[in-house]
Amino acid sequence: MKAADLRKAILQYAVEGKLVPQDNQDEPASILYEKIIAEKENLIKQGKIKKEKPLPPITDDDIPYNIPENWKWVRLGEIIALLSGQDLKLFEINNEANGIPYITGASAIKDKKIVINRWTTKPIVISQKNDILITCKGTIGKVVINYTGDIHIARQIMNIKPFSIYNIYLYLFLLSYQKFFIEKGKSIIPGISRNDILHILFPLPPLKEQERIVKKIDELMALCDKLEQEEEKLLTLDKNFMENLPKSILQYAVEGKLVMQDIHDEPASILYEKIIAEKENLIKQGKIKKEKPLPPITDDDIPYNIPENWKWVRLGEVCDIIQGTSYNKSDMTQNKQDVRIIRGGNIKNYNINLLDDDIYIKQIYSNSEKQIYKNDIVIVASTGSKTILGNASFSSTNYNNTQIGAFLRIIRTRIASLFPYLKIIFMTQYYMDYIKINSNGIGINNIKNDTLNNLQIPLPPLKAQERIVKKVDELLIYCNKLKNII
Repeated sequence: MKAADLRKAILQYAVEGKLVPQDNQDEPASILYEKIIAEKENLIKQGKIKKEKPLPPITDDDIPYNIPENWKWVRLGEIIALLSGQDLKLFEINNEANGIPYITGASAIKDKKIVINRWTTKPIVISQKNDILITCKGTIGKVVINYTGDIHIARQIMNIKPFSIYNIYLYLFLLSYQKFFIEKGKSIIPGISRNDILHILFPLPPLKEQERIVKKIDELMALCDKLEQEEEKLLTLDKNFMENLPKSILQYAVEGKLVMQDIHDEPASILYEKIIAEKENLIKQGKIKKEKPLPPITDDDIPYNIPENWKWVRLGEVCDIIQGTSYNKSDMTQNKQDVRIIRGGNIKNYNINLLDDDIYIKQIYSNSEKQIYKNDIVIVASTGSKTILGNASFSSTNYNNTQIGAFLRIIRTRIASLFPYLKIIFMTQYYMDYIKINSNGIGINNIKNDTLNNLQIPLPPLKAQERIVKKVDELLIYCNKLKNII
């Protein structure tokens, strides 16, 4: 049971006489009731309160639930005096704390306290200390005990003055009665009238039992507060769990902890040699440019341990970094048959999204190297407020006549089988942290090509990559299903 439901159950048990044991030594509620009636009649004679018209008797059909024998069903109007609020004119209200507080409605009741920001020197309807306030228009049924002192109440509020009973017990009863007030709020004319309050059936306990009930509720509500705090922690944990679970899966994947290692796999060092040989061959053919050598990876560079048959490499050793196309406004055209330029706004949720307002430039600036091909990874390398630096997208097809803009980079592997595993690298928190730590710029953040080339990535054997990719795909599907359930 949730804390909110438990609170309701506690209040209901309290007003049904089930929360604390009865004591046959208690003076019965019938005698308390007679004392209250005598007190009210005396105050009416003194002109301190007005006489209300007689309330209808309580029949067996009216009684909503059983109460202990020494309790008594009464109409609320029999044991209280009820004051209806009255609005004041604007010139009678001030913000300078002159006079007594003036409150108008539900906005003045917050966290079981009265919020005061207006005052009046000409009060008419005054709530006194220890009276109970209840909102009767707008937001209906909010209740609070007046611990402040004299307060003028506006017409959205009624004041309840209990006689010879614990005001806290009556306050708790009104909290248990919220369903009635909610229903009144849904009526054609939302609001509660004086008769609605006066006619309420009230289970009157002996005074001693009221005291025991209030004490027990204080204890139990304190426990509910703790339960509520734990619920909030669990909600936060649930939220963080769903946010962190995919990140953990991806990180375990690139640490070699997600799938079993197989000693029969061809080690990553041999795969690395094949990639280097392939790159050297392409350089000889003039298909790619020779880059300056990248620094070797030392023990101090290694961010975490990986399996023995894996290898730490730099991104620039196994991929090419392609810079985006720069253009001027004068290069732009309205012709959608020209060269489409992909910008930061096109990179979202690991996809490349073609937009209606994409920019096109003249065909003379077409550059096949800067086009997006199948198995390319496109990242945001320079960003302002609308895009996130390092955000990656993965191309599953050739984008004909489409190039990246100057703020993007293509990470291109010459071995297509590496692409599925590289996607995982660019989804990890490890990668995003590297980008964040190594970015520079004021207002617009940038990530340099040298920084991308120097990114250390854990390279597994090709067979291990296949197992990792398959397991990650399976687990991320489960994560999505779990997210929908939670």
